[in-house]
Amino acid sequence: MSSKKLLWLLPLFSLAACNGVGNREYTKSSAPSANAIIETSDSTAVPAANAPINSPARKVIHTADFHCKVKNVFTATTKLEQLVKSVGGVVQESHMDNSDMETNTCYYTADSLRQTMTYKTTAQLSLRVPSFYLDSVINAIPGLTSFIDSRTLKQSDVTYKYLTNELKNQVGGNNNASKTKKSKMTAEAQEYDNDRTEQKIDRKVENMQLQDDINYATVTVTLSQTEQVMVQNIVNTDYYSRPPFGMQCRAALSSGWEFVMGFSILLLRIWPLMLLLATGLLIFRIYFRKQAVPVRK
Repeated sequence: MSSKKLLWLLPLFSLAACNGVGNREYTKSSAPSANAIIETSDSTAVPAANAPINSPARKVIHTADFHCKVKNVFTATTKLEQLVKSVGGVVQESHMDNSDMETNTCYYTADSLRQTMTYKTTAQLSLRVPSFYLDSVINAIPGLTSFIDSRTLKQSDVTYKYLTNELKNQVGGNNNASKTKKSKMTAEAQEYDNDRTEQKIDRKVENMQLQDDINYATVTVTLSQTEQVMVQNIVNTDYYSRPPFGMQCRAALSSGWEFVMGFSILLLRIWPLMLLLATGLLIFRIYFRKQAVPVRK
């Protein structure tokens, strides 16, 4: 009888054993916490975040901005571009422009004019320089200029931003606690996973961009020179567009005849007014003559 009772308890023992195995599998697949990832992470950004603010291990973006006056903008621009290329840098943008300030034109000969133009030459450069050679380029710029209007140097520490992106990617990559069978995955869960994947990609690309900005400093330089004067002889277009004398005479005769015809048409249009005016004058003269006749006694 006791052996039969034991047979009834066997299914209960089997069910308990299955539950234990399931719990152990869930524990293995649970995601590590963010603190555990921070403590066990071997990323280079973690020790950099704990380093002093002036440590070379920190993630720092360097930028510099110069506004300078030079004797010759084209010469200074060419030398600066060559300097940047010699240290392994890149000229992102180089734009030079001549802006007219004042233009005067006066008579010179019958068929030409003398033009005097005042202009100012400027150039804008955007340079990417390896951070290792940034000090060399900054120290070389004053030697290429005659006067520095302004100079701005900036350092942006992005160590913690870089570290935040890395840790978020590790947390998202190791989070397997919500594993389910693919056949049972709903549309909302799929969309959620897609969003997390896109966010992870965005953070990775952002870190790549940050690392690129860390490795290559950005230097913007604005060059200008004093006002220059350019004198040149230009064609007098009025002289060449003026018609010959015979053509001018024919045009004058034609214009005169057109004036006569126009005046005749005008008189025809105002004939009632002229008739009233003539009648008024006639009445006035008759009345004036009667007043002028002396009275006989």
